[in-house]
Amino acid sequence: MKALIFISLLLATSSGAFQEEENVLVLTTDTFQEAIDAFKFILVEFYAPWCGHCKKLAPEYSAAAAELKKQGGDNYVPLAKVDATAESSIAEKFSIQGYPTLKFFINGQAIDYEGGRTQTDIVAWINKKSGPPSNELNSVQDLEKFLERVSSSPIIVFFGNSEDDNDFQTFKAVAQSNDKVTFAHIVNAEATEKYNVQGKIVLFKSFDEKRNDLDGAITNETLEQFINAHGNPVLLPFNDKAINIIFQQRNNAVLLFTDDSDAGAAAYDVFAQVAGAFKDRIKFSFSKPNDGSGLFHRLAEYVGASTVNVPNIMIFDQLGGNAKYRFEESITVDTLRTFLTNFFDGNLGRYMKSEEIPSSNDEPVKIVVGKNFKDLVINNDKDVLVEFYAPWCGHCKQLAPIYETLAKKLQVNPNIIIAKCDATANEVEGVSIESFPTLKFWKNGQKDQVISYSGGRDEAGFISFLKENTSHPWVDLDRVEEL
Repeated sequence: MKALIFISLLLATSSGAFQEEENVLVLTTDTFQEAIDAFKFILVEFYAPWCGHCKKLAPEYSAAAAELKKQGGDNYVPLAKVDATAESSIAEKFSIQGYPTLKFFINGQAIDYEGGRTQTDIVAWINKKSGPPSNELNSVQDLEKFLERVSSSPIIVFFGNSEDDNDFQTFKAVAQSNDKVTFAHIVNAEATEKYNVQGKIVLFKSFDEKRNDLDGAITNETLEQFINAHGNPVLLPFNDKAINIIFQQRNNAVLLFTDDSDAGAAAYDVFAQVAGAFKDRIKFSFSKPNDGSGLFHRLAEYVGASTVNVPNIMIFDQLGGNAKYRFEESITVDTLRTFLTNFFDGNLGRYMKSEEIPSSNDEPVKIVVGKNFKDLVINNDKDVLVEFYAPWCGHCKQLAPIYETLAKKLQVNPNIIIAKCDATANEVEGVSIESFPTLKFWKNGQKDQVISYSGGRDEAGFISFLKENTSHPWVDLDRVEEL
């Protein structure tokens, strides 16, 4: 009897106990915790059925799930998905703000997924997190076979005399946390001689110089810098991999928007010539409207670049509050080099996106753009609540009628302004928007101390917040007839 109970429990914790679509487990409120408890490692995607990014990820995610099954056999790491719009209690528990959001669970504990969004990237990231940080190789033949993978990912190899070497311990520690390259190690004098290794660490890759040798002391810092400087092509075509390198790994970038015209080709040549001198300090990436990625217009919209007057160049300063800098001169080696030098010296003026000020702004919800922000929000004695939204955001669309009703009711109070700002088309210095919708409150007399709204997204929640935080006498809305 006990044996039967044990077998039943064992079956209950297998992937067969969960609904599956194209190798991906489909989890609900009823099955989510069971899956998290059943698997030591599991990657979960929180998605929305209408989300374009989720639809684009789907085939890569399914392919990665199939590959992990193939690699792992009975002990594979499963991939799962949760419809966050239907299973809202799970989404709220893990503070899901945008789609898709991926969480990796290790013994039930969630960490953010920080890998790329291709099959190869997902599989590599999962294998790094669930397996040994560095692959052990024992012979020249092992190394040669392993290096066949270099076309899909750079491989960094430690050539040593002993695994007790302090430098190897440093190498292994970096391998544990670094997902940018594949790590391997070998203790074999024949391999060291065949590959003419003068130090201990070599990075093999399929692009640029094909190989880089680390000189000098091996520390966590020097090894991370070495990987960051040489682990990616100097010139990155802007695709999903570049998104991971620039945005998810938080690197500053110079972005060239170009095409196949003679001017575009000349700009690319200049870009390539200048990149070598600055590659250790900033990433270089280029985007074309016909490159197959479908990202040209979206990237241009995000950073405020022109899609008509190409070629053009922007700097995206992710480490400086997502600041953007527009290159305004003709593209030559000297002008681009000067532009970058001025950026690093702090001598460039920041570019701020803005729509034009609306010709009329008489609706209950006032329209804020970059050009009228100070007048409408800062330079007055009003209390101002601003919703920063994206036109494509589902949560923003759900909020819109509630926000409109709130604004109509508050028209009787001339001291409070209810406003909205399309944050995809407008930027405000000192205001960083990470998700949509984001609501912020500027209180009269304290406008240098912005209050982030975190209350309920219903009329009662907004009114309670405003009543508590307004600097002016509150107008009793219950005694005012509906306008």
